Amino acid sequence: MEYRKLISFGKSSFVISLPKAWINKHKLSKGNLLYLQESETDLIISPKEHEEVEEREITINVDGKDIFFITREINAAYIENNRRIILKGKELEAKSKTILEAIRQLIALEVMEFDSKKIVTKDFLDMNKISIIELIKKIDIIIRSMVTDCRNCFDSKNSENIELRDLDVNRLSFLVYRSIRYGQRHQSLMLKTHNLRAIDLLNHYLLTFHLENIADEAKRISRAMVKVKVKGKEKEEFLSLLIKAEDLYIHNIKAFYQRSPEEGLRRSSEKSILIGEANKYYEKIVKNEHNSYMVDRFRRLIGSIHEMGRLSYQY
Repeated sequence: MEYRKLISFGKSSFVISLPKAWINKHKLSKGNLLYLQESETDLIISPKEHEEVEEREITINVDGKDIFFITREINAAYIENNRRIILKGKELEAKSKTILEAIRQLIALEVMEFDSKKIVTKDFLDMNKISIIELIKKIDIIIRSMVTDCRNCFDSKNSENIELRDLDVNRLSFLVYRSIRYGQRHQSLMLKTHNLRAIDLLNHYLLTFHLENIADEAKRISRAMVKVKVKGKEKEEFLSLLIKAEDLYIHNIKAFYQRSPEEGLRRSSEKSILIGEANKYYEKIVKNEHNSYMVDRFRRLIGSIHEMGRLSYQY
């Protein structure tokens, strides 16, 4: 961060000097127009009013890497707004099936070329039209259904369906992260188009991170519930804990949407209460691998819901 002194210029104007490195980066010179975008507290200066779509491109060599590493590279390239991702290597043909599955998990990323030596993907997203807030609301709707349906996992096979919905949360989350990265590089455009400041982008990133964790924990709890050995009353007690977790989740996400620190603070103490209840529950049940895992994931679920709630009063 640099500081610049405000200089009085005439009777009614003020000027500041601009960093030479920034001028050179954008190839500006004397007489060029700059565009100013004002928000409640910030003034963003940009070299042009409408920033062009970046045609970023990356090539990934798949040789000598396991599929998990390659998948992470593809995801990272997608989030970094590379519009073309090219995969090459001698081992491509053997790994192509799994690579194509990873590509299909990314919204709007399409395979344009595919042979034994090369896979070329491209997306046609207009990043200026993607609403981060609407994407987060879609994630929220999915998570609410996941947490609600966990209650049926003692007696049904809902777990598989919940796992599918977790994949949808992941796909949407990657697009949110991508949109936020785009917004960081085009702050004036993000402010003008969506009224999102840099602090808003940070808070929406953190919110998405916590939402993704909540979805993961709901998925893991549902898996454990299929395998646990608990009796009728013990089942009812755990279902009661899930209902309380769902209520806290809904309260905290609403507090974030409404930017209500009072609401966020009002129930901020519930983390310790619910974890205390989970600990008491654990002392009652038979200690085995699946029972222990289920209670531990519930405690982690409450922790993520609590961290999400903090964003409403630390905005």
